[in-house]
Amino acid sequence: MTSVVTEADNIVDSGQAQKSFSDKEIVTEHMTPMDEELDQVSKSAVKSARDMNAELIILITRSGKVARAVARHRPTVPVLAFCTDVQVARRLQLHRSLTPVLLQSSLDPTCQHTRMGLLRAEAIRTAKELGFARAGDRVVTVDRTVGKESDMHQFSHNMKVSTLRDT
Repeated sequence: MTSVVTEADNIVDSGQAQKSFSDKEIVTEHMTPMDEELDQVSKSAVKSARDMNAELIILITRSGKVARAVARHRPTVPVLAFCTDVQVARRLQLHRSLTPVLLQSSLDPTCQHTRMGLLRAEAIRTAKELGFARAGDRVVTVDRTVGKESDMHQFSHNMKVSTLRDT
């Protein structure tokens, strides 16, 4: 089975596969505008990680939607998907290149008052503890922030590129 997957990946990566539909037609046909935004941010995160030789992509996801969107773009680096629900973590184990990690934090990513910077810092600290990253590594983080009452948006999809330092 591994040889079949490897051969299929090589065919797709080399561009030998015939496309009867464009990627945009296949992916965005049934997407909401918010899903299209997430898809483009995910595509940018995977491309940035590849182009900048990042060591890791870190995701913070509640439902697994962010992680599935990133996995759809076939990342070439490890992806840690931090989630708050055990069921979501189990489902994410089935996706290519995703390593789900249960987020051990009292902060709720869906709450307006939660600062995503704190969750990102906790995720990076955990990634360092698990041995996925170390000082000097580039890391791409992706998350979705709930807008505050004073904001003009309901949700914001965020991508950040960071170079880690010693703490």
